[in-house]
Amino acid sequence: MTLKGAAFLALWNDFDPGRDAEYNRWHTFEHVPERVGIEGILAGRRYAARERSERRYFTLYELAGLAALDGPQYADVVDRPTEWSAAVRPSFRNFLRSPCATVLTTGLGMAGSIVTCRFGVAHEPDASAVKAALEPLLESSGITALHLGRVDTTAKFPVPNAASSGSGSGALQYVLLVEGLDRTELESAAPRIGGALASDLGAVQPVAWEGYDLAFVIERSGLTWATTARQPARPELRARSK
Repeated sequence: MTLKGAAFLALWNDFDPGRDAEYNRWHTFEHVPERVGIEGILAGRRYAARERSERRYFTLYELAGLAALDGPQYADVVDRPTEWSAAVRPSFRNFLRSPCATVLTTGLGMAGSIVTCRFGVAHEPDASAVKAALEPLLESSGITALHLGRVDTTAKFPVPNAASSGSGSGALQYVLLVEGLDRTELESAAPRIGGALASDLGAVQPVAWEGYDLAFVIERSGLTWATTARQPARPELRARSK
Protein backbone atom coordinates (compact mmCIF):
# COMPACT_ATOMS: atom_id res chain seq x y z
CA MET A 1 0.00 0.00 0.00
CA THR A 2 1.09 3.60 -0.33
CA LEU A 3 2.86 5.19 2.62
CA LYS A 4 0.89 7.62 4.74
CA GLY A 5 1.85 11.28 4.68
CA ALA A 6 4.36 13.18 2.60
CA ALA A 7 7.61 11.91 4.09
CA PHE A 8 9.25 8.97 5.84
CA LEU A 9 12.14 8.31 8.19
CA ALA A 10 14.39 5.33 7.39
CA LEU A 11 16.81 4.03 10.03
CA TRP A 12 19.35 1.21 9.94
CA ASN A 13 21.30 -0.03 12.96
CA ASP A 14 23.03 -2.82 14.77
CA PHE A 15 23.13 -3.37 18.51
CA ASP A 16 25.39 -4.97 21.10
CA PRO A 17 24.75 -8.73 20.56
CA GLY A 18 24.89 -9.32 24.30
CA ARG A 19 21.82 -7.08 24.77
CA ASP A 20 19.92 -8.17 21.66
CA ALA A 21 16.88 -9.59 23.51
CA GLU A 22 16.60 -6.43 25.63
CA TYR A 23 16.90 -4.26 22.53
CA ASN A 24 14.00 -6.00 20.83
CA ARG A 25 11.75 -5.63 23.89
CA TRP A 26 12.64 -1.96 24.37
CA HIS A 27 12.38 -1.08 20.70
CA THR A 28 9.05 -2.88 20.20
CA PHE A 29 7.19 -2.04 23.39
CA GLU A 30 8.60 1.36 24.45
CA HIS A 31 10.60 3.12 21.74
CA VAL A 32 8.55 2.70 18.55
CA PRO A 33 5.19 3.36 20.29
CA GLU A 34 6.73 6.47 21.89
CA ARG A 35 7.74 7.76 18.45
CA VAL A 36 4.38 6.92 16.86
CA GLY A 37 2.67 8.91 19.63
CA ILE A 38 4.43 12.08 18.45
CA GLU A 39 2.38 14.54 16.42
CA GLY A 40 3.08 14.04 12.72
CA ILE A 41 4.42 10.47 13.04
CA LEU A 42 1.68 8.26 11.66
CA ALA A 43 2.98 4.68 11.84
CA GLY A 44 6.09 2.66 12.56
CA ARG A 45 7.43 -0.62 11.21
CA ARG A 46 10.29 -2.76 12.54
CA TYR A 47 12.25 -5.09 10.25
CA ALA A 48 15.04 -7.56 11.01
CA ALA A 49 17.63 -9.69 9.26
CA ARG A 50 18.59 -11.85 12.20
CA GLU A 51 21.10 -14.00 10.34
CA ARG A 52 23.38 -11.00 9.63
CA SER A 53 25.94 -9.35 11.87
CA GLU A 54 25.76 -5.92 10.16
CA ARG A 55 22.75 -3.75 9.18
CA ARG A 56 20.69 -6.23 11.19
CA TYR A 57 17.74 -3.92 11.89
CA PHE A 58 15.72 -1.47 9.82
CA THR A 59 12.96 0.85 11.06
CA LEU A 60 10.50 2.83 8.96
CA TYR A 61 8.34 5.71 10.23
CA GLU A 62 5.61 7.20 8.05
CA LEU A 63 5.42 10.98 8.52
CA ALA A 64 2.84 13.64 7.77
CA GLY A 65 5.84 15.71 6.66
CA LEU A 66 9.48 16.29 7.58
CA ALA A 67 8.33 19.00 10.01
CA ALA A 68 7.31 16.18 12.38
CA LEU A 69 11.02 15.69 13.11
CA ASP A 70 11.50 19.36 14.05
CA GLY A 71 8.55 19.75 16.44
CA PRO A 72 8.65 20.14 20.22
CA GLN A 73 7.31 16.64 20.93
CA TYR A 74 10.09 15.02 18.90
CA ALA A 75 12.70 17.26 20.53
CA ASP A 76 11.35 16.25 23.95
CA VAL A 77 11.82 12.50 23.44
CA VAL A 78 15.29 13.04 21.95
CA ASP A 79 16.53 15.50 24.59
CA ARG A 80 14.82 13.86 27.58
CA PRO A 81 15.05 10.11 26.93
CA THR A 82 13.47 7.62 29.30
CA GLU A 83 15.82 5.83 31.69
CA TRP A 84 15.65 2.74 29.51
CA SER A 85 16.34 4.71 26.32
CA ALA A 86 19.33 6.44 27.92
CA ALA A 87 20.64 3.06 29.07
CA VAL A 88 20.49 1.46 25.61
CA ARG A 89 21.87 4.36 23.53
CA PRO A 90 25.56 3.43 24.07
CA SER A 91 24.90 -0.05 22.65
CA PHE A 92 23.86 1.12 19.18
CA ARG A 93 26.21 0.27 16.32
CA ASN A 94 26.33 1.31 12.63
CA PHE A 95 23.51 3.81 13.10
CA LEU A 96 22.24 5.43 9.90
CA ARG A 97 19.29 7.84 9.80
CA SER A 98 17.72 9.16 6.57
CA PRO A 99 14.72 11.51 6.75
CA CYS A 100 13.14 11.56 3.30
CA ALA A 101 10.58 13.61 1.42
CA THR A 102 8.42 11.10 -0.45
CA VAL A 103 8.86 11.27 -4.23
CA LEU A 104 6.80 8.19 -5.17
CA THR A 105 4.76 5.67 -3.19
CA THR A 106 2.76 3.04 -5.02
CA GLY A 107 1.54 -0.51 -4.62
CA LEU A 108 -0.81 -2.88 -2.85
CA GLY A 109 -0.99 -3.98 0.78
CA MET A 110 1.88 -4.44 3.24
CA ALA A 111 4.27 -7.27 2.44
CA GLY A 112 6.29 -9.43 4.79
CA SER A 113 9.67 -8.54 3.32
CA ILE A 114 11.46 -5.42 2.16
CA VAL A 115 14.67 -4.49 0.37
CA THR A 116 16.13 -1.07 1.12
CA CYS A 117 18.33 0.73 -1.38
CA ARG A 118 20.47 3.83 -0.86
CA PHE A 119 21.86 5.58 -3.90
CA GLY A 120 22.84 8.95 -5.30
CA VAL A 121 22.06 10.76 -8.53
CA ALA A 122 23.92 13.62 -10.14
CA HIS A 123 20.74 15.44 -11.16
CA GLU A 124 17.26 15.31 -9.65
CA PRO A 125 14.94 13.20 -11.86
CA ASP A 126 11.50 14.50 -12.71
CA ALA A 127 8.32 12.77 -11.54
CA SER A 128 7.53 11.23 -14.91
CA ALA A 129 10.97 9.63 -15.14
CA VAL A 130 10.60 8.18 -11.65
CA LYS A 131 7.20 6.64 -12.47
CA ALA A 132 8.43 5.29 -15.80
CA ALA A 133 11.43 3.64 -14.13
CA LEU A 134 9.75 2.13 -11.07
CA GLU A 135 6.08 1.36 -11.71
CA PRO A 136 6.82 -1.39 -14.30
CA LEU A 137 8.61 -3.30 -11.50
CA LEU A 138 5.36 -3.85 -9.58
CA GLU A 139 4.04 -7.42 -9.54
CA SER A 140 7.32 -8.80 -10.87
CA SER A 141 9.62 -10.85 -8.60
CA GLY A 142 6.86 -10.73 -5.99
CA ILE A 143 7.14 -6.93 -5.67
CA THR A 144 4.01 -5.48 -4.05
CA ALA A 145 4.95 -1.84 -3.36
CA LEU A 146 7.67 0.73 -4.04
CA HIS A 147 8.51 3.88 -2.10
CA LEU A 148 11.13 6.43 -3.15
CA GLY A 149 12.29 9.35 -1.03
CA ARG A 150 14.86 12.12 -1.38
CA VAL A 151 17.08 12.36 1.70
CA ASP A 152 17.10 15.63 3.66
CA THR A 153 20.84 15.98 4.23
CA THR A 154 20.40 19.14 6.31
CA ALA A 155 18.67 17.33 9.18
CA LYS A 156 20.62 17.29 12.45
CA PHE A 157 20.47 14.54 15.09
CA PRO A 158 22.50 13.96 18.27
CA VAL A 159 23.49 10.40 17.29
CA PRO A 160 25.99 10.68 14.40
CA ASN A 161 25.46 8.61 11.28
CA ALA A 162 27.92 5.87 10.48
CA ALA A 163 29.71 6.04 7.16
CA SER A 164 27.29 5.07 4.40
CA SER A 165 27.91 3.55 1.01
CA GLY A 166 25.61 4.24 -1.89
CA SER A 167 25.52 8.04 -1.82
CA GLY A 168 28.19 8.91 -4.35
CA SER A 169 30.43 11.93 -3.88
CA GLY A 170 28.43 15.15 -4.19
CA ALA A 171 25.32 13.28 -5.37
CA LEU A 172 21.73 13.90 -4.34
CA GLN A 173 20.83 11.09 -1.97
CA TYR A 174 17.77 8.86 -2.31
CA VAL A 175 16.25 5.87 -0.51
CA LEU A 176 14.18 3.26 -2.36
CA LEU A 177 12.07 0.76 -0.39
CA VAL A 178 10.87 -2.32 -2.28
CA GLU A 179 8.24 -4.47 -0.54
CA GLY A 180 7.54 -8.03 -1.63
CA LEU A 181 6.45 -11.56 -0.85
CA ASP A 182 9.84 -13.15 -0.28
CA ARG A 183 13.15 -11.61 0.78
CA THR A 184 15.28 -14.01 -1.23
CA GLU A 185 13.33 -13.21 -4.38
CA LEU A 186 13.59 -9.47 -3.73
CA GLU A 187 17.34 -9.69 -3.16
CA SER A 188 17.70 -11.68 -6.38
CA ALA A 189 15.88 -8.90 -8.24
CA ALA A 190 18.29 -6.24 -6.92
CA PRO A 191 20.53 -6.22 -10.04
CA ARG A 192 17.51 -5.69 -12.30
CA ILE A 193 16.17 -2.90 -10.07
CA GLY A 194 19.64 -1.38 -9.89
CA GLY A 195 19.82 -1.43 -13.67
CA ALA A 196 16.59 0.59 -13.87
CA LEU A 197 17.93 3.06 -11.32
CA ALA A 198 21.14 3.51 -13.30
CA SER A 199 19.71 3.67 -16.81
CA ASP A 200 16.50 5.61 -16.13
CA LEU A 201 17.38 7.76 -13.10
CA GLY A 202 21.16 8.06 -13.43
CA ALA A 203 21.98 6.34 -10.12
CA VAL A 204 25.60 6.73 -9.09
CA GLN A 205 27.45 3.58 -8.07
CA PRO A 206 27.77 1.99 -5.59
CA VAL A 207 24.15 1.23 -4.69
CA ALA A 208 23.73 -0.13 -1.15
CA TRP A 209 21.16 -2.94 -0.73
CA GLU A 210 19.86 -4.70 2.37
CA GLY A 211 16.92 -7.09 2.73
CA TYR A 212 14.76 -7.56 5.83
CA ASP A 213 11.70 -9.39 7.12
CA LEU A 214 8.83 -7.57 8.84
CA ALA A 215 8.82 -7.95 12.64
CA PHE A 216 6.28 -5.43 13.98
CA VAL A 217 3.87 -2.72 12.80
CA ILE A 218 1.97 -0.12 14.83
CA GLU A 219 -0.18 2.85 13.80
CA ARG A 220 -1.35 5.73 15.97
CA SER A 221 -4.81 4.16 16.24
CA GLY A 222 -3.23 1.06 17.76
CA LEU A 223 -1.45 2.78 20.65
CA THR A 224 -2.51 1.76 24.16
CA TRP A 225 -2.47 5.32 25.49
CA ALA A 226 -4.11 8.41 24.02
CA THR A 227 -1.80 10.51 21.89
CA THR A 228 -2.53 13.82 23.63
CA ALA A 229 0.69 13.51 25.64
CA ARG A 230 3.99 11.65 25.55
CA GLN A 231 3.63 7.88 25.71
CA PRO A 232 4.64 6.58 29.15
CA ALA A 233 7.94 4.85 29.84
CA ARG A 234 7.93 1.11 30.53
CA PRO A 235 10.08 0.61 33.66
CA GLU A 236 8.08 -2.48 34.66
CA LEU A 237 8.94 -4.15 31.36
CA ARG A 238 12.57 -3.15 31.68
CA ALA A 239 12.65 -4.75 35.14
CA ARG A 240 11.33 -8.00 33.68
CA SER A 241 13.97 -7.86 30.95
CA LYS A 242 16.92 -7.93 33.33
